[in-house]
Amino acid sequence: MVKSDKRKEKKQKNPCNCGVGKRLKAMRTRNGHTVRYIAGILNLEEDSYRRIEYGINSLSADKANILHKKLGYDLNYIIGGTSMSVEQEYAAASDSRVIQMLSEVIQQLDAIEKKLEGTCRGDCGNKNF
Repeated sequence: MVKSDKRKEKKQKNPCNCGVGKRLKAMRTRNGHTVRYIAGILNLEEDSYRRIEYGINSLSADKANILHKKLGYDLNYIIGGTSMSVEQEYAAASDSRVIQMLSEVIQQLDAIEKKLEGTCRGDCGNKNF
């Protein structure tokens, strides 16, 4: 491949990075930040930062941490597409997911009860007073 052919080749967008890039851009514009400003905070060239927003390059964990610590960007939103905490996500879960979670809790409680029954012999147990 000739050197000029390599320049013509465009790096393809990574579908996994596209969502992160879109949300990052949305958060940047919502907060009134420019590409130059964010790139400067992340110690990146503007083009490198743009490639993250376009979904060509990924946002590294250390760069995401900088955005969170210095600007208060919500990493749940940027990375996962939700601004909900884990507790809120469980609260918003579908009925079938809630039923599944409850049955898992019941299984764990049953296992604990069996262990307690095995260790509690003699004078502990159900006594009628």
